[in-house]
Amino acid sequence: MLTGLNSACMVGSYPTGNPSGGGQQYPSSGQQSPDDTYPNRYPNTNPSSGGQPGRGRTADPGVTVNSIRLTRDYTILNLTYTDQNKPSYDRNGRQVSTGTIGFDPTGYLVAANGARTFAFVKVEGIPVKKEQLNPATGKKVLVGRNTFPGDQIAFTLYFERLDKGLENFDLFECVNDQYICWNIYNLHVDNPADQVVYTPPTTPTPVPPRSSPAPKNQKLPQVSGESGGEMETPKAKPAPVATVVTVSGVVSDAKNKRPVTATIDYQLSASKQVLDSVQSFASTGIYRMSLAKGQVYTYVASARGYQSASGVLDLSKVAGGQKLTRDIALTPLAVGDKITLKNIYFEMSKSDLLSASFAELDKLAAMMQDNPNMTIRLEGHTDIIGDHDKNGQLSRDRVIACQRYLAQKGIDLARVQAVGYGDTRPILTKGTDEERKVNRRVEFVILAI
Repeated sequence: MLTGLNSACMVGSYPTGNPSGGGQQYPSSGQQSPDDTYPNRYPNTNPSSGGQPGRGRTADPGVTVNSIRLTRDYTILNLTYTDQNKPSYDRNGRQVSTGTIGFDPTGYLVAANGARTFAFVKVEGIPVKKEQLNPATGKKVLVGRNTFPGDQIAFTLYFERLDKGLENFDLFECVNDQYICWNIYNLHVDNPADQVVYTPPTTPTPVPPRSSPAPKNQKLPQVSGESGGEMETPKAKPAPVATVVTVSGVVSDAKNKRPVTATIDYQLSASKQVLDSVQSFASTGIYRMSLAKGQVYTYVASARGYQSASGVLDLSKVAGGQKLTRDIALTPLAVGDKITLKNIYFEMSKSDLLSASFAELDKLAAMMQDNPNMTIRLEGHTDIIGDHDKNGQLSRDRVIACQRYLAQKGIDLARVQAVGYGDTRPILTKGTDEERKVNRRVEFVILAI
């Protein structure tokens, strides 16, 4: 969202407490809810939403989710933005615009605890956010649609279609602790999964050879109640339709390309339970697995002494009987390495850990379980704008939330230090807010292994 002074999102303060005006929040401890992906379908308590379940909680109280629907190709959200700013006037008494709105094309949907993301496709009703050089100032400004107090603007967002079975998800348009974004949490849509029955591939049962057929026109002995006639040649049964896709590849060291013995856990994208595991051969690094066609799977490859790697196997449009190759490169761990956790999400300006972070933190927990002597230091960072002291406290609270989540996964707290650096160690000190978003991050440093 863009409003006021051509900023990247809405400039202004946040509502106190839960943005939806009451009701539950994600626990700051990061505890996973009993639901597959998210806590109970929180109703949006914005009065204009009618309190219907599945409409989510918005970071901006002026945004209402009217409907969510799925087509063959898209996940479609119909929203309304209401400009709740107070009127302002210029020196001639004319009302002036209080904001400019548009949608950031880097926005996306997140589901399956963060293991699956779905890209933005298009928007109708408001423009796509874009930067334009202001020739008068030589600076980049954001171009969008101007709004005035009381304006109600309906618009529609199109994203890639959710995998079947994924029904709970979040919308993230931007990550910013100073501005309000088009971020909406705990969305729900009915999207049942196809029933999948897993039967391991088997060798066809040998069929005994038939005796030589009787010559044509030869009458065979009849039994009681059977009419005479020529012997019919048995019809051949149709060949069985292949329902399995074979996925294979090589797991190797990302630096020296040598084969690695790794465990690959895989599951349906809409499930929280590991479906099965395979191991790669020590001598060659080769692995092989047979998966039902027509489904989307996620996997995590892990090995002692290496960073875990995850990925997606989309077999939704792959015919049975095909063979796919997916090689996996694992990065070795070393003392002193600093690794950025790429998909960690918090409530806007808060330390409450969102469920979309769980997949990334689960990978870190699995890595520490595979390497029982490994100790780390979690480091939190914010952008350089805003109050220095508040940034420092926010970064500390956020890494503590991550630390607590790892503890809940069985990692000894003595193995995980936590420190917040706030805005003191930015990656970039100049550029637009979009360019400086790399400053807002959670990293970990390997202290021992």
